[in-house]
Amino acid sequence: GWDKHVGSDKFRGAKDGSLHFPGFHVEAADMMIERGAAGMASDTLSLDYGQSKKFSTHYKWLPSGRWGLECVANLGDVPEAGATIVVGSPKVKGATGGPSRIFALV
Repeated sequence: GWDKHVGSDKFRGAKDGSLHFPGFHVEAADMMIERGAAGMASDTLSLDYGQSKKFSTHYKWLPSGRWGLECVANLGDVPEAGATIVVGSPKVKGATGGPSRIFALV
């Protein structure tokens, strides 16, 4: 997974002043909504790809009542299906996100 690049310049991929990292395409979000997925997680800085200016995946996914997790460590160790994800997060007044402790029950 992408989290192997944490601590290196490649994680943000900002050598030219613009972020470069993978993300979910809005069509992938559409497919996951159609299939009834409750959430999506990424080991990158965003659900959208690094150079996104419109944040189409965010605007499609989050208003649909689903959750999104970003910068998830060791995501590659979680199976594609069958795991239960547990997320513990403090409430932060006025915030749209924040730090979490995440673990998977496999």
